[in-house]
Amino acid sequence: MRGARRARRGWFRKNTAALATLVVAIPLAGWWTTRSDHKSWYNDEPRDPVTVSAGGTSYNGATWYAANVEESPQPSEKGLEQDALPEGTTRVRVYFRLQVDNLSALEGLGGCRVHLRAPDGRIWDEDAIADDYQDRPTGCSGGSDDKPSSWRGTAAPYYLKPVAGKPFETVAVFVVPSSVAGSVQPTITWATRLPQYLAFPR
Repeated sequence: MRGARRARRGWFRKNTAALATLVVAIPLAGWWTTRSDHKSWYNDEPRDPVTVSAGGTSYNGATWYAANVEESPQPSEKGLEQDALPEGTTRVRVYFRLQVDNLSALEGLGGCRVHLRAPDGRIWDEDAIADDYQDRPTGCSGGSDDKPSSWRGTAAPYYLKPVAGKPFETVAVFVVPSSVAGSVQPTITWATRLPQYLAFPR
C-alpha cells in the first residue's frame, strides 16, 4: 500500500513573497513618480519674487530699474495702421531699464523670458510678432547692431550695443484681456534662477 501523496502547493502559496513585494512596490513606485513630477513642477514655477525697487535692484549681474508700462500704445512708426486685436483684449508695451558694469554680464542675461502676471496668478508671454510696437531691442541683453540700420527708422539709435556703466532700455509687447491691463505686473524669469523671478511693481 502506497503512502498518501503530499498535495502540491498552489501557485499563490509558492509566490506569496513576490506578491507581497508587488503589493508594496507598486503603490510606492506610483507615489515616488508623482512626488518627483510634483517636485519638478514646483521647482519650475516662478513663485519667489525679487522685487525691483525705485532706486534699482542688483540681480543676475545687472542693476534693474523700475519698468514703464503703456496700455494701448501707438505703433512705433507714424502712419502705420494698428492691426485688429481679438475682442476684449488690449496691447501692453513695457520698457525695461537696466545697466551692466561689465559687458560680459550680458551673456548671463540671455535666455530670459518676459511675462505679465495678473493678481490672480495668470501669466502672459511676450507677443513675438508685434514688430510695429517694438521700438527698442527685445530680450534682456539689448541691441547688437554695430551701426544703426536704416530700416529700423526712429528706433535705430536704440539698437546699438549696450555700454558698460550706462543704463539702456529693452521693450516687450503683450496682448492681454482689457479687464486686467491696468493691474498686470511685468516679470522676468530665467530657467537657471527658478523658482525666483524678477518682479516690477506698477
